[in-house]
Amino acid sequence: MKLIHKFFLAFFITNITLVGVMLVFIYINFTKDFNHFIDQQEQKHFSEVKQQLIDIYKKTRNWDAVVDNSQQWRAIVDPQEKPQNDKQAITERPTLPSLLWFELPNNLLKTGRRISLYDQQKKVLVGREDINENPLIEPILINNKAVAWLGLVPSRLSASSPAKAFLNAQLHNYLMIALLVILLAFVMAILLSKHLTKPIQQIVNATTALNEGDFDKRIPSLSQDELGTLSQNVNHLASTLQDNQQMRFQWMSDTSHELKTPLTVLRSHLIAVQDGIFTADQDRISLLINQVDNLNYIVDDLSQLAHSDTAHLTYEFQTLNMAELVQQTIDSCRARFQQRQLHVAPLHLNKAHHYQVNGDPERLKQLLMNLMENSCRYTDPGGQIAISLKPVKQQLQLTISDSAPGVSKQERDKLFERFYRVEKSRSREYGGSGLGLALCQQITTAHKGEISLQDSPLGGLQVTLTLPKIGTFR
Repeated sequence: MKLIHKFFLAFFITNITLVGVMLVFIYINFTKDFNHFIDQQEQKHFSEVKQQLIDIYKKTRNWDAVVDNSQQWRAIVDPQEKPQNDKQAITERPTLPSLLWFELPNNLLKTGRRISLYDQQKKVLVGREDINENPLIEPILINNKAVAWLGLVPSRLSASSPAKAFLNAQLHNYLMIALLVILLAFVMAILLSKHLTKPIQQIVNATTALNEGDFDKRIPSLSQDELGTLSQNVNHLASTLQDNQQMRFQWMSDTSHELKTPLTVLRSHLIAVQDGIFTADQDRISLLINQVDNLNYIVDDLSQLAHSDTAHLTYEFQTLNMAELVQQTIDSCRARFQQRQLHVAPLHLNKAHHYQVNGDPERLKQLLMNLMENSCRYTDPGGQIAISLKPVKQQLQLTISDSAPGVSKQERDKLFERFYRVEKSRSREYGGSGLGLALCQQITTAHKGEISLQDSPLGGLQVTLTLPKIGTFR
């Protein structure tokens, strides 16, 4: 069952239940009030007839005036409405039930037709033969002596009661109104179900499109509720997937080109050596080793990417001397610096020699190697690199500054994004994959530190790394 059908049934069944409960409640209360009203009116009429019969008996000392004269009897039990002024009408008019929508006709009850008169021995004079047929029987007393009996069949107990017919007519009206309300509830349930499921259907369509690889699909914001928030989250997810797809496609294109270039060079030179065109001298071997190094850089980046994408990098924290780790990394990269003819100036390392940090030595060495390799790779030959490590409040601050070329602010803000590379053609020349700084940021975050990029005072790029220190060595 679809969600729109569930919404429809929920609204419709709820409305039908409420209408049914209200109808039963209204009918029960209306019937109770109406019967009470009828009983009051008939009791009043019964008492008036009884008083008139007492007056007649006092004058004639018999019942011949009503027994032999049917018109006289009808005038007593069913009198015509007497004209009255407006003030009397207001004061004498009985209170109708609150749920009675129409004025009752004056002769609706026809109470006189259900009144019977019996003599002292309870033999019928006028009306029903058997006095016991009357649920209500009262004596007509003269000087505390019963001279006759007066019987009444109440309207609510009469099979052919006009009041009961009127009550059934009112119930019919209520049923018709209830059917109209149910019809309206049916229409409203359809409209509300469509209205509520419209944003949900849009979300379903958008997620289906995302599942099929269409990352251009967006959901229009129709509300500010939880569904609106969900729509915004889906749109954000689509944008993220779209950006990642574009970056992956670009990175795969660049990586395939980078792999193809050294492989092509290696293959062509090896074939030339095999054919005797080139000799395998020192220069030729150095060229081939350089191409193998370029391939090794790309393979290392791919390996790091696999670790980063499939699972979080593992860390084994311990107390470290950051100054020693920086010095070891500088010594490991010294051959690369000399190859690029770069002058490296380590500054203030001794000032931070006694401070401790909590970290994973292998991951921090990986971070430092990436930073120094970037500076070595993208600094013009003959340039310089300044490396500084010093305590700043409760942190150790590592600064690596290099000389030209620099990086614009717009591109500098994107350098920590995966696969992003400045001047892609130039980066391809140096074998960069655009992944190193993203991994550096991940490692820094794992060590509760911060890493940022600024313009270098030497004319290039400056990387600032801060890690919390935990104490000093004695």
